[in-house]
Amino acid sequence: MAVERGNDCPESQPWPCRTPRICLSFDFICDGEPDCPDEYDEDPEMCTAKLRPAQEHLAGFIHRYQNWLVPKFLGYGTPEELAAKLVESKTVSDYARAAKLNETQLKNLIKLMEGVKSGKEMELFLLGMPLGAWSELYTLFHRIYISGFLDNLEPAENFQSLNRQQKEEFWKNHIYQQVKRFL
Repeated sequence: MAVERGNDCPESQPWPCRTPRICLSFDFICDGEPDCPDEYDEDPEMCTAKLRPAQEHLAGFIHRYQNWLVPKFLGYGTPEELAAKLVESKTVSDYARAAKLNETQLKNLIKLMEGVKSGKEMELFLLGMPLGAWSELYTLFHRIYISGFLDNLEPAENFQSLNRQQKEEFWKNHIYQQVKRFL
């Protein structure tokens, strides 16, 4: 009995372009070279999403810890909406625009991401993280971090070593100014 498949692509090239009858191997997806006629295999949002955790996993996590995460860190929206924005937004600035974060929410999200980046569980407990959330938070949000989510923070090298006043100055002069015009 033949098994029904979702597309007509062979198993050796399972990824379908939007153009009918053009199939690619996974190695050609988001490799920097367009292979589909409409260049869908290099779509920026899809390539960002490829590096991120599954939207369903993020939505489940956000739902479980909604009282902590929404709106303080992620802004307003359903867990599904916020998860989609986290998966598709290339940088924290892009997410802030998409989720319409205010300055405080943006700062809180960056603090959360910095805590995940450094692996400092205690920093996140000080931000109100519930007991039992660390392992899943780290697993999901570290993948978001390593995919370049904080790349637009790089002008502030050694951000963790800045004192509080320097960090506040950085927020005013760099990040929030980039995002502010879109809010």
